[in-house]
Amino acid sequence: MALRSVASRLALAVLLGSAIVLIVTGGLLLTHTREQTLGQTEREAAAIASSAANRIQARIDGVAKVDQVLAGLLTTRREQAPAIIRDVLEANPEIGDISAAFVPHDHSTLRPEDAPVARRNPAGGIVMGTRLSDPAPYWSSPWFIRGLNCDKGCWQPPFRSAERNETLVGFSTAIAGKNLPVIGVADVTISLDWLQKLLGELDKPDHASAFVVDADGKFLAHDWVSYIGTRGSRPLLAALAAKRNPVRITPEEGGRVSEPVWIYFVPIEGTRWTFGLNMPERQVLADLRHTYMVDILLGILALAGVSLITLVVTRRLMAPLGVLAERAENVSRGDLDFELPVLRRNDEVGRLTRAFDHMRHQLAGHIDTAKRTAREQERMASELEIARQIQLALIPDAHWLADDGRLELHAALRPASAVGGDLYTYFALGARHVCVMVGDVSDKGIPAALFMARTITLARTIATHARSPSDILGSLNRELCKGNDTCMFVTLLCGVVETETGLLALASAGHEQPVLHAGGSAILVDVETGPALGLDREARYPVRVLTLLGGDTVLMYTDGVSEAHAGNQKLYGAHALLESVSRIEEGATPEAFVDRVLSDVDAYVEGAVAYDDIALLALTWHDTGAEGARLDAAVHS
Repeated sequence: MALRSVASRLALAVLLGSAIVLIVTGGLLLTHTREQTLGQTEREAAAIASSAANRIQARIDGVAKVDQVLAGLLTTRREQAPAIIRDVLEANPEIGDISAAFVPHDHSTLRPEDAPVARRNPAGGIVMGTRLSDPAPYWSSPWFIRGLNCDKGCWQPPFRSAERNETLVGFSTAIAGKNLPVIGVADVTISLDWLQKLLGELDKPDHASAFVVDADGKFLAHDWVSYIGTRGSRPLLAALAAKRNPVRITPEEGGRVSEPVWIYFVPIEGTRWTFGLNMPERQVLADLRHTYMVDILLGILALAGVSLITLVVTRRLMAPLGVLAERAENVSRGDLDFELPVLRRNDEVGRLTRAFDHMRHQLAGHIDTAKRTAREQERMASELEIARQIQLALIPDAHWLADDGRLELHAALRPASAVGGDLYTYFALGARHVCVMVGDVSDKGIPAALFMARTITLARTIATHARSPSDILGSLNRELCKGNDTCMFVTLLCGVVETETGLLALASAGHEQPVLHAGGSAILVDVETGPALGLDREARYPVRVLTLLGGDTVLMYTDGVSEAHAGNQKLYGAHALLESVSRIEEGATPEAFVDRVLSDVDAYVEGAVAYDDIALLALTWHDTGAEGARLDAAVHS
């Protein structure tokens, strides 16, 4: 899989990380740009609205000025009112009609001159008339009453003229009298068609629409003509009342729009009108969205480029690591015979490659050493096995029974390692005597095994020319002392049994005291001992003589029995040995003695590794017909 490589994962991580950064920064940039765009649109809309408001202001200011001047003239020239309003209307073509309505002196004697009106017909001509022909008395009409209270002039609410089939709006100014504060109202009207035309002439964005709304929320002019004369929507009126500018109106809020729009307001001075500029949000933010999409596309292309470059560069940098991974697999299979690419870089990859190559050579050296060591250990194990076989060949069979059945032997040799220094042997001395020996060489391993072999060989040779264990040990001691520069020695217990009488002569060269099992009890036979063999050429070895009675068993052993110990470091000891032997039933075979002692020692050490070699030899006298007292005497040579 491609994503298993570090380079691919790194490139993917860079791509994902960059994408997250792009999304976050893009979102922040979009928000910031949106605010800037809305601010810029607001400024542009304000400029457009201000321009339109100024143009409307200039127009209505001119109309208001005409009406204010007319009101001043009529203060003293009431009787000339018809001529004056005709001349003024003729001089101001933007004005639709002019009225000069005076407070009547007597309602019963009304005259046309009390309320003359000059109107401009569709052909452009001027037609004179009077307000007396209005359906309702003019002096009680709302426009007249409001005009009497407008000293400086004020704009009247727009109204629909049935005669002219258009919407008009009038400016009324109170006419001051000489003796009275107010004697009438001068009123001029203009058509709102110019206002609609003015909206059409504004330099607005293509998607924008403009409108003028009066204080009651009714549209006086609108780019959407069908809206003229109608009231604005609820959210629009609420924004006007709250003077919120700009305001965002959506269809969901009840606005009479098909999509969210932004509306910017500018009050028209001198009137209670408000100019509004309506801009769809979609169009306002169209450029922003286009720019954002272009930026996103460029960002994606940049991310793809960065990821590709990261992938290529990372793969190039990580290529040696791929080789190292393959070579590491070779090492795990034991294949160290390969070459690594030569890197002269001093970065982490170069150092790792050189260190890996160095470890490979070291590992190869260690493996060669281990193989040589293993071969050497195998050779030594083989040699030890051979030595063990030779050592075992030097000792007689574990069991021997005399032809007449009087004397029976059983022995065991358990080296602590492959070979050991303990020994036992037995052999006949002529026709009436049997020699038994149990010994322990001072060292362990191969040297002890060789010394043990030498001891057995010399003992067999020397014993043929001796008749007592004292002579045997003395001669053997002198032979072992020869050339013994290493000062090795062997403790040895030697016994000679007279096969016809059961007379046993014992001599000890520093060896453990034997155990005599007789009459159901076990005791240590006190054998005076001389020094171990191989240390003192002049050593002497006293003899202990005792007569075996029927069923007696003498157990000879090495210190591997008495000094056996386990984790508590407490020695097995002579007391436990006597206890073990005493529990053997009288009349048991010598094999039972050996097996019992070995079993009890094994149980005592609880499976611990053997501390020392063990040699055991049990000698049983079966001549139950023999009678007499036991002879127990020490003989000193």
